[in-house]
Amino acid sequence: MYVREIARVGGKPKVVNQTYIGSPEKVATLTNSGFEGAVKLKVEEFGSLWLANEIDKNIDLASIVDAVIPRAAREDGPSIGEYFLYCAFNRMCDATSKNKLTSWYEKTAIQSIRPVDIEELTSQRYWERWDRVQEEDLEEITKRFFKKTWGLVGPDADCLLFDTTNYYTYMATETKSLLAKRGNNKDGRSHLRQVGLGLLV
Repeated sequence: MYVREIARVGGKPKVVNQTYIGSPEKVATLTNSGFEGAVKLKVEEFGSLWLANEIDKNIDLASIVDAVIPRAAREDGPSIGEYFLYCAFNRMCDATSKNKLTSWYEKTAIQSIRPVDIEELTSQRYWERWDRVQEEDLEEITKRFFKKTWGLVGPDADCLLFDTTNYYTYMATETKSLLAKRGNNKDGRSHLRQVGLGLLV
């Protein structure tokens, strides 16, 4: 194993110093025997999550949602707005299913960035909160979100990105849905019902 010092030389990363410290077995033996100066490191997702939180400081998504859907009586734990936010963070950094949200956050530095009771970030809790969200609530949240965002970037914003995609489902034909329809599918699954998504950034 080697210890390397890397620096930018001529604009490119380059090894400027390298020291051989021994085989992996030797290093493990030194570490396990209490070798002076040995440090145990915990690797956590930090940079992208920190940046996502910095972006939200100006927008304050949780407050926008909570202003539309206040906390219910005797409702504890994260608010609906906070659930929205922590799910948005996950989507921005490393999208997982709601079932895996807790285990993903356990591997991040969220407690140093925006502390939360990670045990509350379960799919069950998420869907309990989501059941309180009505379609008119989403419309009002969307309106307030874009009004806040537009106030931050101003009318002179010179970069808009628009992307469309679709996701096929295995939803049965007899299952009622306003969103899932048949049509041309980017994955060639046009015989399956799909949901179309348009994203404007």
